[in-house]
Amino acid sequence: MASMNRQRRHLLAGMALTMGALAFGTPSMAQNSGPLRIGMIDDLSGPNSGTSGPGAIEAAKMAIEDFGGEVLGRKIELLVATDENKPDIAVALARKFYDEDGVRMIAGLAASNSALAVQQVAHQAKRISITTGGASAELTGKGCTPHSIHWMFDTYAAASSLVEGVVQQGGKKWFFITVDVNFGLDMEAVATKFIGEKGGEKVGSVKHPLGNLDFASAVLAAQNSGAEVIALAQAGDDLANTIKASHEFGILQGGQKLAAFFLQTAQVQSIGQEATQGLVTATPFYPQLNEQTLAWTKRFSQRVPGGRAPTANQANAYAAVTHYLKAVAAAGTDETEAVLAKMREMPVNDMMTTNGVVREDGRVLRDLIMVEVKAPGESSGDFDYYKPITTIPKEGIYRSIKDGNCPFFQ
Repeated sequence: MASMNRQRRHLLAGMALTMGALAFGTPSMAQNSGPLRIGMIDDLSGPNSGTSGPGAIEAAKMAIEDFGGEVLGRKIELLVATDENKPDIAVALARKFYDEDGVRMIAGLAASNSALAVQQVAHQAKRISITTGGASAELTGKGCTPHSIHWMFDTYAAASSLVEGVVQQGGKKWFFITVDVNFGLDMEAVATKFIGEKGGEKVGSVKHPLGNLDFASAVLAAQNSGAEVIALAQAGDDLANTIKASHEFGILQGGQKLAAFFLQTAQVQSIGQEATQGLVTATPFYPQLNEQTLAWTKRFSQRVPGGRAPTANQANAYAAVTHYLKAVAAAGTDETEAVLAKMREMPVNDMMTTNGVVREDGRVLRDLIMVEVKAPGESSGDFDYYKPITTIPKEGIYRSIKDGNCPFFQ
C-alpha cells in the first residue's frame, strides 16, 4: 500500500499541463471533436534534465505554437510528466496518458530503459510513442514495436558515423575512456568493430563507474597509450569532467584528438570553448547548421533559463512533434495506423533535416555531420561553437532492420 501511495504521489507531482487549460476526458473524446492530446514523459530535474527535460518540453510547445495550435479544427494540448528516469513510473504515466487522458502520442523519454518500457505500453494500447531523447539501439532492435519511432540517433549510428569521420581524417589508433554501464560498454564494442573494419585498431581502454569524480589516471593512461584518438564513451557529468581533465593535462596540445560520441552544444556552452576546443563529435543538429537552425536556437534560448543553447535531443522534440502533426493533418484523422502510415510515407523535412526517412521499424534515417569545436577566437557570434568537417550520408550509418533483430520486421 505504501508503495502504491508513493507511486500515486509521483504521478500527481510529476503531472503538469501546458498549452491551455484541460478538462480530462476520455479517449473517445480525443478522437472526435475534443482536443488532440500529446504527452511528454521526461526527466525534469535529474541527470538527463539538461540534455532533454524542460528544454524538450519547451521545444514541443514551440512546435505546437508554430503549427498554429490546432489541427483538423481541434486544439492541440500537451500533457507533461516526469518519470525520474525510472521505467516503472514511466509505464504508469504512459498507461494513464493513453487510457484515461486520451493522449494519442507520447514523446520525450530521455532514459532508454523508460523508452523501451513505454514502447511496449504504446503497442498494447495501439497508440504512438516517439523517443526523442534516449539513444539505445535496442529501441529499433529487440525492443522495437510497430507503434514506436526512434527520433534520436542511436548508439550504433553515433559509433559508425564518428568512426567514419575520424578515420577519414587519419585517426587510426584509438583509446577509450568508457563509463562502465551498458551504454558505454555497447558504444565501445560497436565502435571497436567499425575501427577494425576501417583498418584501424584499439590500443587500450579504461573503464570507470558512473558518476566518477577523478579522471586523472584515465586521462594519463590515454595520453601515454600512443593513440591518435581518445574516444569518450560517456555522457553527462562524466563526459564533462573527462573533458576538463583532458584540458588540464594538455591532451590536444600534445597532438591527440578527443572524440565524443554524444557531445551536446549546451555542454560546450557550459564547459567553455577553452576546454572543449578541438573536440569532434557527430550530430544531426547544431545552432549554426543553417539560417533556420540559428533562428530557432535564438527563439529557444529566449524561452529557457540562462539563455541555454538547445541540444540535439531538444531539437528532436521540436522536429518529432512537428512531423507527427503534419501526419495527422495529412491523414485527416488521429487514428494510429493512418497517422503512422503518413509519418513513414512523408519525407522528414525540417530546420535540420532534408528528406529524412521514418523506416518501417521506426528508425529515423538522416544525415549526420561530423563537427569540431572551434577555439574561442574562431567564433563569429552567439552559438557559433562548431565547424563542420564532413557530412556523413544516412546510407550506411544505421544498422539494418535484419541486423537489429526487430521481432516485427525481418
